[in-house]
Amino acid sequence: MNEKSPRNIKADVIRGFAIISVVVGHCIQQGNGLEYYNNSQYWFNKLYQFIYSFHMPLFMILAGWFAYYSLKKLEGKRTEQWKFLIGRIALYVFPIFFWTLFEFVRGYITNLRLGNENAPFADLAIQFVNYFITNIWFLWAITLCLIVAFIMHLYLKDNIFIYLLMFLGMFVISDNYNLGVYKFLLPFYLIAFYTNMYKEALLATNAGKKISKLYSEKSWIIIILAGIIFIILFLFYNDMTFIYRSGYRISRATLFSQTVLDMYRMLIGFAGSIFFILLIGKIVDISAAYKWPVLSLFGKNSLGVYILQGYYILLVLTKYTNNLQPHWWIVLIESIMVCAASLVSVIILDRVPVARCVVGRKPFRGQH
Repeated sequence: MNEKSPRNIKADVIRGFAIISVVVGHCIQQGNGLEYYNNSQYWFNKLYQFIYSFHMPLFMILAGWFAYYSLKKLEGKRTEQWKFLIGRIALYVFPIFFWTLFEFVRGYITNLRLGNENAPFADLAIQFVNYFITNIWFLWAITLCLIVAFIMHLYLKDNIFIYLLMFLGMFVISDNYNLGVYKFLLPFYLIAFYTNMYKEALLATNAGKKISKLYSEKSWIIIILAGIIFIILFLFYNDMTFIYRSGYRISRATLFSQTVLDMYRMLIGFAGSIFFILLIGKIVDISAAYKWPVLSLFGKNSLGVYILQGYYILLVLTKYTNNLQPHWWIVLIESIMVCAASLVSVIILDRVPVARCVVGRKPFRGQH
């Protein structure tokens, strides 16, 4: 019987930090009162901007890094390859389908989303499909990134020319149906994937040896420099930097400005992610006796927390926050409550066979 590899505590702590950041960002957006949300004031909130400058790229870097280990095990095993891919797609897509159905039925009953309970079935079906392919978008992002890495690595031999054509093509295809966000996140996933793949070769080069030696001897200097670069880049972050506002596609009218913006987002995403990976990794190293149980627990359950926190915020929290005025301590309390409720719910659902699927787990515990 194969023994399960021990979990990477650094990765769990980093994921824990990242998912808590997600919750804080969503509470800033949704929990500061209806006027604050309706007027889109969150775009100008500096903490909100800070979180959004790196948190999703950080998740994708971690996902891409560990995806390499999964795909490496499948090299030369055609039958297992497709079984793995289909299983992983089902793992991510089923929660999207379930929660879309949940929202659809809830919206139909309450007449909040559909607006017309007598609409023809064909119209309802179209609405359902449209919402399904955009709901819980980050799970779609992970799914699509995995499919790209799977095909490119196992079937197209990591062809650099195909990657180049794909990268250039992403600048001109539509941003609709969240494609803009997926295009933005794909490079983080793939660069992490191939950095892991070629890490030994990179470290064997003269530059790699020097960087490795420098980091082992002066790690805090490297971390501080990474932080300074990130902060300098963040000084230029504004409300139009958000991928949700300015998109990714380059048109003839926006050739220069959009190109600069897309490149800037990638730079700050990598800078922030690298800084927090190095910083948190170093803190975990120097506190080896401490296992960081809370952050690790959030990290192990980050996918489920991501799925549920949005529903706790939209269906529960916002019912009591419409008349609030923006304040940091309100966001802090909201974030703690949403984090706790989401984590406890994931842990409970994780212990229920089949129901585990709705938070991104396999139907039965112990499945590989």
